[in-house]
Amino acid sequence: GYINNEGAVQGNEYNAFRSNMKINAKITDWLEVGANVNFQDRSDGDIQVSLGSNYWDNNMLRNSPYASMYDNNGNYEQYPMSGLPTNGGYNYYFDRQYYDLEKGYTVLNTIFNAKITLPAGFSYQFNIAPRYQWFYDRYWMSADLPNASAADRGVNRGWSKNFDWNLNNTITWDKIFGEHHFTAILVQEAEEHRYWSDNVNARNITPSDALGFHYTQGANKTQSGFSTNDTHYTAASYLGRLFYSFKDRYMFTGTFRRDGYSGFGSNNPWGNFGSVGLSWVFSEENFMSDAHDWMDMGKLRLSWGTNGNREFGDVYSTLSNLSLAGGSMVYYQNGNSNVVNPLYMSRLAAPNLEWEKTKAWNIGLDFSFLNGRLTANMDYYLKKTTDMIMSQRLPSFSGFGSIMANLDEVQNQGFEIALNSTNIQNRNFIWNTSVGFSINKNKINHIYYDYDENGVEKDDTSNGWFIGQAIGTIWYYETDGVWQNTPEDIASAALVGQKPGDPKVVNHYTEDDRILEDGTRIPVYNDNDKVYQGTTAPPVYWNLRNDFTLWKDLTLSVSLYSYMGHKSRAGYWLNQENGGSQVTNGFNVAARKYWTPDNPINDYPRLKATSPGGVSYNIYQNASFLRFDNISVGYTFPKTMIQPLKIQALSVNLTLKNVGVISGWSAGDPENSDANTPRTLLFGLNMTL
Repeated sequence: GYINNEGAVQGNEYNAFRSNMKINAKITDWLEVGANVNFQDRSDGDIQVSLGSNYWDNNMLRNSPYASMYDNNGNYEQYPMSGLPTNGGYNYYFDRQYYDLEKGYTVLNTIFNAKITLPAGFSYQFNIAPRYQWFYDRYWMSADLPNASAADRGVNRGWSKNFDWNLNNTITWDKIFGEHHFTAILVQEAEEHRYWSDNVNARNITPSDALGFHYTQGANKTQSGFSTNDTHYTAASYLGRLFYSFKDRYMFTGTFRRDGYSGFGSNNPWGNFGSVGLSWVFSEENFMSDAHDWMDMGKLRLSWGTNGNREFGDVYSTLSNLSLAGGSMVYYQNGNSNVVNPLYMSRLAAPNLEWEKTKAWNIGLDFSFLNGRLTANMDYYLKKTTDMIMSQRLPSFSGFGSIMANLDEVQNQGFEIALNSTNIQNRNFIWNTSVGFSINKNKINHIYYDYDENGVEKDDTSNGWFIGQAIGTIWYYETDGVWQNTPEDIASAALVGQKPGDPKVVNHYTEDDRILEDGTRIPVYNDNDKVYQGTTAPPVYWNLRNDFTLWKDLTLSVSLYSYMGHKSRAGYWLNQENGGSQVTNGFNVAARKYWTPDNPINDYPRLKATSPGGVSYNIYQNASFLRFDNISVGYTFPKTMIQPLKIQALSVNLTLKNVGVISGWSAGDPENSDANTPRTLLFGLNMTL
């Protein structure tokens, strides 16, 4: 197949060629083999219109509506607002003449498998999945761009290759003895990952960079650079699982696995993990016989288990590292001077780093009522993650900033419920509904196990981690409106270097305030004035989907979801649109609410508002939202209509994604970092000949 997509922003393009081949063959009654081969060649050559958020970034949307994209000769104008580099605006179409990019991937994914059926309920299955990926990145930035520096422009060329594989050997024994059902599984897994990359940054190419990214030999060597990055890691696992069922009513599952990963410290590359699960179909008991008319099934589930996490970025971060110190040194030997480049140890080894572990307890209930018209699944869980992999700060006298270590303990608990119902079902109309709801609360139990003189464990305020609080907790200054243009507010604002229209930051802790000789109290703002204001991680999620089928052939689907109970930083609140004098110089900026003497609102400060002295201030606002996610309409043509045309099956569908959002958030999309989430309309046609 072929895909050619254009994004919502001009220049954001993507295309790909894809192919897939599947082969399954039953060689004998006891031997089956198969292969699945996927090939993809895709281009990510993306030079899109710049929409930078900082005032010094290029942003096409900020050009004044009076800007001229063309000069008097019909050519693109480099600076469409003034014709001058300073506050001249940005013209993507002018700059685009001096750039070129070829970037993409070629990927080959393969899966080969074989299954052997053996006597006495035994079977053996083998899977191996080699994967190749080639990446290329060729980028040209011409030094002919007016007012550009050749030392900063030229060619970037990058190349990389991935070769990964994983294999799986599985022996299964499955046997039924009357009302007893046994299943035993033994698994051996192995994987290897290799990555190679080379990058060249050629600058100030002479005599010319007219050949684009095809020519780098003429680059200035001192202004250019090159780098390589190669990685290699392996992993292995062994697993055993036993399942037992009596009367399909009482069930037990026990699992043990041992995992190894080369990225961990040399002393602890292996981790052991296990789980136990029990379930009871209580609806089959005699005391539930009176409920069989309306309850089809009721099951109670209990489980406990541990699992591990091995992800921590650089696979070599547990090894010590030597780096160039910069500069040079001279030493004398036998009267001769020698110049050397000194080395230093830039990273400490962490030989004791081990698997991050999570213990989980779960209790669940499954129900089915009215011949499957209503089903419910409910779960309560408690998870405790220990030995979390993180970078531990070290005292400065150690000579190192940090070391990889197992620290921190975080607890999660929550409840989830999923309901599915068939509300109406008759010959010409079916209405199904699915509802999901979840709530999660996490808490940091330990961080560095570093205690003060009172035996209280210390918080890590620099990372926003607090003992007893959730990850993502907001600990920040609180605002109490805006200083107004009254004599009292003018005097109070001046004490902290502010004026009417600036945010009024609450001075919660007053013991450290400055007291002048005349008794005037000047607030001092620091960590003592910060308060807990909620969390940035939404604790509540729910979704709703309704599916309708009319006359068996016409379908309608409507879905929505919501995240609730969290806040996000409102970066726009201080009205800094005049940063870099954008408003003064006539740039097009977003419409904002702002304070003025004639509009003395208390919700938003003045343009280019300032915080109290020494405070980097912003505000957090409610970011809960409800998104109407998807509306889809489909029609399946009756066979009596299409079979005369030699068509076996034919259906069409129309889908509208991101229908709309309801939120109290004041700017942009609360789910997408204030960016505009595109609304997509898709048309599909499926035909079988």
